[in-house]
Amino acid sequence: MPQLIHSIVYWLGMLCLVLCPSVFAKERAKLAIIIDDVGYNLSLGKRTTQLPGAFTIAVLPFTPHGKQLAELAYKRGKEVMLHAPMSNHHRFPLGRGGLMSNMGQAEFLAVLRQNIANVPHIKGVNNHMGSQLTEQTEPMRWLMQELQARQLYFVDSRTTAKTQALIEAERIHLPSRKRDVFLDDERDSRQIQQQLLLALQKARQQGSAVAIGHPYPETLAVLKQIQPLLKQYDVELVPVSTLLPAFQPYPQPVNYCQAPPPGFWPQTWVPVDPFDADLFTLSEQLR
Repeated sequence: MPQLIHSIVYWLGMLCLVLCPSVFAKERAKLAIIIDDVGYNLSLGKRTTQLPGAFTIAVLPFTPHGKQLAELAYKRGKEVMLHAPMSNHHRFPLGRGGLMSNMGQAEFLAVLRQNIANVPHIKGVNNHMGSQLTEQTEPMRWLMQELQARQLYFVDSRTTAKTQALIEAERIHLPSRKRDVFLDDERDSRQIQQQLLLALQKARQQGSAVAIGHPYPETLAVLKQIQPLLKQYDVELVPVSTLLPAFQPYPQPVNYCQAPPPGFWPQTWVPVDPFDADLFTLSEQLR
């Protein structure tokens, strides 16, 4: 009798394996790669949108080519994010749309809403710089509540170990992630290749990972050759939203608005190009 039961269980298992193979298949590891700082350089921006696979494109607001590149990325099947400038400890200039630590809630939300309205097709937001602002609980709470109301996810670029961003996002169950790997802190092809391998390894170990790079020629050259590596490591390249839970219902604030009328938009900002040679030299000096 025990042998009969064992045989029945065995053959039922084999039948299920044939009829439902996906139940027993191990899910592939997933990697999302965000390309930040898109919007100033049209040529490099176009090359970014042509990368093979499901890269996520983070566009700076109020940049000369931001809207055009966001539209192009969307048409080419790329996920688009707002790359929101935030105040930093080094006092690097942010350009138009900068979210500053000395802003009150009304001004903060007005600027944030302008940024969101300026970049089409966005599914989420991550921070540009922000080593100062993301350490502050109250502005992060304003940010996450606004994103939740608009059903936009958040990715913490983690420019500081003291960041409060994910804490505030998780407090209201906003779909969110943190950056696991920076690909191109050093603009060296060999180093970028090593960081990409690290991102793939983390994806395998954790089940998923998020990496961030920039539209530097060195980075784009490495990422253009990513497909064989994805196959070798058995990792799937996915949009960031694939790695996040679904949005939960959230009551929309009574005073919710898309953006203030253009006549009320501050006009004192000056665009700042993150690829400017003088700023890059200053950054190197401050390291």
